[in-house]
Amino acid sequence: MEKIDIKNFIEQIKLESTYRKFLEKDVIYQLIEIFNIEITKIDYLVTIKNPLKLALQFYKEYNIEYYNMILKGFKNKRIIFQNKEKSFTDTQNNKAYIKLQGNDGDVFILVHELAHYIDRNSNPHIVPDEYCFLSETFAFYMEKNFEKWLNDDKYKNLIYTRINNRKYFEKRMVIAIKYELYYEDLFNKNGNIFDSDIDLKKIKYIKRFDVSSNIVNYLLRYPLANILSNYLINNSLLQNDNELVKTCLNTNLYEVLDSYLTKTKK
Repeated sequence: MEKIDIKNFIEQIKLESTYRKFLEKDVIYQLIEIFNIEITKIDYLVTIKNPLKLALQFYKEYNIEYYNMILKGFKNKRIIFQNKEKSFTDTQNNKAYIKLQGNDGDVFILVHELAHYIDRNSNPHIVPDEYCFLSETFAFYMEKNFEKWLNDDKYKNLIYTRINNRKYFEKRMVIAIKYELYYEDLFNKNGNIFDSDIDLKKIKYIKRFDVSSNIVNYLLRYPLANILSNYLINNSLLQNDNELVKTCLNTNLYEVLDSYLTKTKK
């Protein structure tokens, strides 16, 4: 059984409480409400023989410059398949490290991580560093363009599973955010966290996520990305991907949330 260092946890909460959240608290709690739903993870089928071929065909038709950038990335070993770590794009060297799972979900892993690679290797970046909280929005936006591009009945199950599993993982994230904010608010109110405030289940839930610091801002990027990318796609708001940050920053989040809730209730 994992042993929790309560003293260390309190020190971490003290630090986390000093970070300014990039969303207002009422928006954060609306996101928590939206994604804290009853949902179960669905296993992906194994039907796609070559997910990389499918992902590359999408990028080739979507934007030939993106496609050529990806091919160059593979040739120069800046896009690397590996088994030991989760998929991620290193923002220091802008290399992509991709871990495939051996099922149909791999095609979305590829589209998503290649979007991060494209972003980081574009000049200028599609999402400048100062707006890194929108980096997942671009990756999700590319995923959802990919969903539209598939447009074939044989992929309906795959798309449904991906949509479901996004929400499943985002539920886990918003619960962690909720618990983290609970402890941060307690610390800010009382100047400490007392033994009577300790709930080991909540603390263990927060610690599930391998985030060294700024956990709320890190996790918020995903539920926000899901909603913003839907809004961009459904309203055809981008003529060019480089407009993504400007468009998102000029968007009324309250309207976006209302629009999302309205569509999900239909």
